[in-house]
Amino acid sequence: MGFGNDTFFNTEFEEGESEYRVPKFVMPNKIDECYVRIWIKKTVYVLSSKKGFRTVSKDRNKFKLLFGLGGE
Repeated sequence: MGFGNDTFFNTEFEEGESEYRVPKFVMPNKIDECYVRIWIKKTVYVLSSKKGFRTVSKDRNKFKLLFGLGGE
């Protein structure tokens, strides 16, 4: 959930190298990660309970502030 996507609540599914998003919240059966993602221009700052802190570079400028749960 957060600001910057088309809807405040959405769920992103990853399948291999691709991903898709649905405009509703779907609770995972097993939660194994909580994260905060802040995307400012072309840099994404991620603080994750599973992977710690990291930064990621993107090709496009955006502003997003997201809180997420990861799992299966």
